Amino acid sequence: MNKWKSVLRAFAVAGISVLANTAYSQETIRFGAPLALTGSLADAGAKSKQGYDMCVSAVNAKGGVNVGGQKRKLELVEYDYQSETNRAVQIVQRLINVDKVPFLFAPYGSGDTKATAVVAERYGVPMMAASAATVSVFDQNFQNLYGVLFPNAMITDQEVAYQKKHMPDVKKVAVLALNSLFPRSIANDFVNSAKAGGYDVAFNSIYSHETADFSTVLTQIKTLKPDWVYITGYTQNLILIRRQMADIGLDAKVVTMTSGPAYPEYVDNLKALAENVTTNAWWHQNADYKDDFLFGSSMKYNQAFRERYKRDATYLEASATVSCQILAMAIEAANSTAGDAVRKALRERKFDTFYGPVQFDKSGQNNVNAALVMQIQKGKLTVLAPEALKQGTVIPNVPPAR
Repeated sequence: MNKWKSVLRAFAVAGISVLANTAYSQETIRFGAPLALTGSLADAGAKSKQGYDMCVSAVNAKGGVNVGGQKRKLELVEYDYQSETNRAVQIVQRLINVDKVPFLFAPYGSGDTKATAVVAERYGVPMMAASAATVSVFDQNFQNLYGVLFPNAMITDQEVAYQKKHMPDVKKVAVLALNSLFPRSIANDFVNSAKAGGYDVAFNSIYSHETADFSTVLTQIKTLKPDWVYITGYTQNLILIRRQMADIGLDAKVVTMTSGPAYPEYVDNLKALAENVTTNAWWHQNADYKDDFLFGSSMKYNQAFRERYKRDATYLEASATVSCQILAMAIEAANSTAGDAVRKALRERKFDTFYGPVQFDKSGQNNVNAALVMQIQKGKLTVLAPEALKQGTVIPNVPPAR
């Protein structure tokens, strides 16, 4: 059936070694990937696919993964789950039971990751999550789920600490969150961080993914005259909300949106209206972490990405790439593709990568904090914090009209 047809089987057949003492295997290591290539999450799905492809190509270009003295190349087995949770669950079941993949990538977002991780756990198949940062995904005592994004609260604590230092006149906060697991969770974490930082959270509400007219809720926020407006959602939600903010003249000293502004589509669609919007991320090329296994460094990874896709990588592509890379590193460390051996390597090792150091705690989530605060300045993302990566200082207020 077409809906089960693989979009891509990215693999290379192993060739003759130029090194006499290196053996190559015709048998690939198969990674299963449910991807949102169509539907409301298609932008994110395309980025995830590009990230996985970067890893598969790079690993295969160097001969593959060394397992038991043989070099084995990677094969990506992927299906489009059309941005539907139930379909993602079905595809994961198919990848395990029909395609017989020994390793899985989670679908996009915390909600779909949580739903599919139940299946991976049932069958004992290790699953790497590239885009789940919500703690409630990892508090289920799963033994097979590993997430490279550190918890949301590390992001929101960094945001509050930065604005408290650089925008001391900001006192009153308004929060609006998409009613979906990740956007709602990071909004809740922000509320907790803000209250702990002494801010007055004057407004805190949610909206549904189907909402098209935000005029009523945005007018409510405008009436309260908040100093900081914090809105969560996905790219298309946030583009729509930002336009309607301009329509009614809603401004604030700080406007933060998570996570759309981290992606180029946000600026491409909003142009001048994107200016001065702050956001956050789990990775940026300027961190320039060292990576002896595959790409060399963060900047070299981004250079390779630019050569292939003609633009800079965002944290989403990078997190997909590093999820694949860490699996490859764990397989080599275990010298095996057996689930128990790879799980042991994932649990016990610290992985130094272009994405930064990754170490999984007992819940399976990365516990290394490298939170970034950023702002769109002159059409480009500018890193505000941490201090070691700083490219600029926060500029208050957003353009009030189109």
